[in-house]
Amino acid sequence: MKRGIVWAFVGLGLFACSGAGDVPTNDAGTSTDASADLDTSLPTNDAASPVDSGATDARPEDAAKDASLDATTDAADAADAADAAPPPMPAVQYIGRWDLSGAEAVAAYPASRMVVKFRGTGAEVTARDSFNETWLEVSVDGQAPTSVRVQGAQARTLVLAENLPMGDHTVEVYKRTEAFSGVLRLSGITFPNGGALLPPPPRKARRIEIIGNSTLSGYGVEGNRGDAACSTNAVHNARRSLIQLLATALDAEDYAPTVSGTGVLYNETPTDTNLIHVTYPRTLPRAATPTWDFTSWQPHVVVIMVGGTDLSNPSVDPPPTQAAFATAYAQFLQTVRSKNPNALIVAATSPTTSNFYPTNDINGQPYMARTKMIGGIADAVAARVAAGDTKVKTFTFMPASDAELGACQYHPTFALYQRMTAEIAPFIRTELGW
Repeated sequence: MKRGIVWAFVGLGLFACSGAGDVPTNDAGTSTDASADLDTSLPTNDAASPVDSGATDARPEDAAKDASLDATTDAADAADAADAAPPPMPAVQYIGRWDLSGAEAVAAYPASRMVVKFRGTGAEVTARDSFNETWLEVSVDGQAPTSVRVQGAQARTLVLAENLPMGDHTVEVYKRTEAFSGVLRLSGITFPNGGALLPPPPRKARRIEIIGNSTLSGYGVEGNRGDAACSTNAVHNARRSLIQLLATALDAEDYAPTVSGTGVLYNETPTDTNLIHVTYPRTLPRAATPTWDFTSWQPHVVVIMVGGTDLSNPSVDPPPTQAAFATAYAQFLQTVRSKNPNALIVAATSPTTSNFYPTNDINGQPYMARTKMIGGIADAVAARVAAGDTKVKTFTFMPASDAELGACQYHPTFALYQRMTAEIAPFIRTELGW
């Protein structure tokens, strides 16, 4: 089979797009190994992500610029050379927190995605998981996505699209599983039959960051409480969570540095010291380096929904006081503000936290977690406002019914995520004039 080769000179090196052998499309963990001649150089991102310098959206070009000029030319020659320079080279587009510092593009957080626009009949990528397993959703030209499993550290070739009509196509690779389910590693994009990489589609002008834990990231949303399937990662899907539903409702690009079981005082495992303020500055939550470059992407709004593992954790008995929770929450608000100086910050009370669970082992009294959460968040926000930060707001979701917690391990159902989106989206639109 004839294969095309595309060379893209990009910021960190040379990315070769060449052919590879035919492989199954449904499971990267069982597909054939990539061909030995497949170049797995890092596919660097398109242009630097937008950063607001004020209220105006300043969005750079999406394609990387070829800025090489002969240093020996004088100013006039340099100007002539610039005029005659080739057009910007195409690039792969990465949305979410990706580590692009090495030979692979690496992502852990849910809703991270890679977007590739190309001319041809198909596309392939080399994929592996260096921790456990990752479930992806692969969509072609905006059609319904196909779920794909990537398992194991051995690099495999994953067919993203095949047998398409010759022409321009767009493929999105979407990480549906949580950060602690797996660490996705991608490298060389290939285009069979002489295909070619094209400049990526434009980014959305609005940007939202959503911070929290499994209660908003789609943990178990495709399973039912008590099902055997709840022991697998296949039932997790950020696409059917508050992350994606809210971003879609606001027509915004979303980043979601969410970590299952995390809190501001206690994680689900109380001895775990990787609290949300520790993982938030990281590109990958399990790795202290590299830290995330917050200047590369600035959100217009940050939604925070944490506190359940702090206040309704039966492993923490007696539970923390409202004052202790408020102090820790205020410190995290300060961290978020320091990284996002112009964003609206919405501190939300989770609908899944109640006053009736758990109960104290000593006196049998309920933890009153919801009351403490509402009060503690209000106290923390009031402290920020008193310090002069007027772009911090509270938001309280209505409590969830038992039926709305019918996903795995009492997590939100898709219906609850839909209801949450309907509640908070108008609030954000009003605050930002969207």
